Amino acid sequence: MIWVKVKTREDRICSLEITGHAEFAEYGKDIVCSAVSSIGTGLLNAIDIMCPEDCILNKEENLIYIEVIRDSERLQDILHTGYIQLDTVREVFERYVRIRKTEVRK
Repeated sequence: MIWVKVKTREDRICSLEITGHAEFAEYGKDIVCSAVSSIGTGLLNAIDIMCPEDCILNKEENLIYIEVIRDSERLQDILHTGYIQLDTVREVFERYVRIRKTEVRK
C-alpha cells in the first residue's frame, strides 16, 4: 500500500509524505508505484528548481518527504498540483493508494 500523508493549515499544504509500495505487480513492473514515484519526483524537481530555498526535501527508498519552511503562492500551486495528480491515481487505484489529509493548528 502506498500512503500519501498531507498536512494542511487553512487549506495550505505544510508537508507531504509518500511512503510504501503498491504491490500492484512485481518490482519493476508496478505501474501504480511508477505513477506515484513519477509524480513525487516531479514535485521534488519542480520545487528544487522553482522554489529552491522554500522546503526541506528528502527522497529515499520508498519515501518522498516535502516540508514547507517558507510558504509562497508559487510553492502552493506546485504542491496542490502534485496533490491533485496523486489523488487522481488514488481514484483509479483505490486498493493500492491511500491519502490521509490532516489539518494542523498554528
